[in-house]
Amino acid sequence: MKIIDFESKSWFFLSDNTDYYIDVSCNLSFVGFNMLIRLESLELNEYHSRGSVYLRSLAKDIQQLALSKYSERNIKGPAERLANEAVIKFLEEGRNTDINNQNI
Repeated sequence: MKIIDFESKSWFFLSDNTDYYIDVSCNLSFVGFNMLIRLESLELNEYHSRGSVYLRSLAKDIQQLALSKYSERNIKGPAERLANEAVIKFLEEGRNTDINNQNI
């Protein structure tokens, strides 16, 4: 899986061959959690039409309706592990780039 787009501290947009996912940071009261949702064809069409604007809107919707509208779509298992690994790698590479740029 690889990161295609992101909004810091809010969501990551990932692809894995032909599947696309959004990993959204959610909060309910004092509990924080992530939801990994595979985009359905209509959502993917909206992304192709509107780009990051649509992803921000979708992420906000997921954050507000995580436990009702999106709870059944939350992905666990191997896809979740691959998404987590991709996010960690992306963040580590970003951190290393920042460190390398400071040393120049």
